[in-house]
Amino acid sequence: MSFVRGLCLSRVKTSSPGKKGKYPVSNATAFTQLLGQCGNQVGLQYWKQMALEHGIGADGTPKPFVNNQIHFESNSEIHPSDESLLHERTDNTNVFYTYSEQNRYTPRTVLIDSEPSVIGKCLSNCPMFNPRNVHLSESGTGAANNWRHGHSYASQHENELTDLIDRELDKCDNLSTFQLFHSVAGGTGSGVGSFLLELLNDRYGRKKMISTFLIFPSNDKTSDVVVQPYNTVLTLKRLIDHSDATFVYDNDSLNALESIMLSPESKIPSAMTSAFERENKLIAYVACGVSNPLRFPSYMYSSYESIISTLVPTPELKFLSSSIAPYADIPGVTHRKNYVSLKESDIILELLSDKCKMNHVSLHPSYIAMMDYIVGDNLNQQEIRKGLLRAQSRVPFVPWTSASIHVVNGRKLTFSKSQGLSGFQISNNSSIPQLFSKIVRQYDLLAKRSPT
Repeated sequence: MSFVRGLCLSRVKTSSPGKKGKYPVSNATAFTQLLGQCGNQVGLQYWKQMALEHGIGADGTPKPFVNNQIHFESNSEIHPSDESLLHERTDNTNVFYTYSEQNRYTPRTVLIDSEPSVIGKCLSNCPMFNPRNVHLSESGTGAANNWRHGHSYASQHENELTDLIDRELDKCDNLSTFQLFHSVAGGTGSGVGSFLLELLNDRYGRKKMISTFLIFPSNDKTSDVVVQPYNTVLTLKRLIDHSDATFVYDNDSLNALESIMLSPESKIPSAMTSAFERENKLIAYVACGVSNPLRFPSYMYSSYESIISTLVPTPELKFLSSSIAPYADIPGVTHRKNYVSLKESDIILELLSDKCKMNHVSLHPSYIAMMDYIVGDNLNQQEIRKGLLRAQSRVPFVPWTSASIHVVNGRKLTFSKSQGLSGFQISNNSSIPQLFSKIVRQYDLLAKRSPT
């Protein structure tokens, strides 16, 4: 392994059209849980993005496939030549989907909420969801934005939730990862989410990885949820104890990023559109992209564990930040017209900009780990190296870790309408304590106002 100024260049692999090679295809599967109003809204966009990348219709039916990446070869021995791959899918949908003999894909996911409106929209927008994988409160009144109500409800319905999860897990041959999408501010997302973190850890042990995608509230603004800090602090305790990796997003940064990146013309009000749909699309793009090397097999990172172990060097440092480059292939939105197509080196440097970050950072952080995803056809390895060398001189790493920027050469199929490059970054850095300090201050203020 060769290093240049601490840069791990062995992680950048060159490939050329027509090059023969076998890529490891993982048979591991992931199981996703969408919790509460926020979790289901983000989850809907997540599965729409996933379907877009794999050419799957809203009803789960795959679109006809023509391989324009002949130099990417399948693992299957029955396809000895590149020409035989012309109509052979080179993606690995088994990670997140169950495929039926009726030629339909069903997301391996459950939808849980205490009121029916959002899940109703999810089922109507995305009929590929299995309606049996839905749990709704009988009263349908919600959790009153209170962690205790959500946690108590989940505890009272533990058997129903366990049966719902086990029924889907029985279809998995090699479960590797649990994914949870939820908010830390609302009652169902925080309370039910906390209970399920405890349940999954106790019932399935530490052999399965648990990753969460969390949306933090707008901490600098007044919220209509008075007990928001209370909900957040109680949820954080469970995340610290039971999750293996937590991807952090906050509404303030998402709002700013959405106004910078996306064109105002795509803000079209609709009865089926949620208040944060565009922001949710940004989260969904990155959350979906994390698993790109699993779904589109390549030389590096053939398992979810290998990705997380690169980003989380010790169990305590598990809260991860994200950045997104100006161009991303996101369904239903258009970008501002003043953006031009970027080269690989441009994307790597753009991802270091504060304006591209998806959780607010007031000071320049120090980095513990960094992974850049560059997604496109026939990536220019020289441009990637150039961008990495320039980025290396600008990124302050903590002294006790290897100062290397890891790169994933992401792939996409012909279903993507975007012809340019896109990219995003997952990092482990010192900005997270700033976010937590705000939450603790708000919690202290709430505690002072409470009767003794």
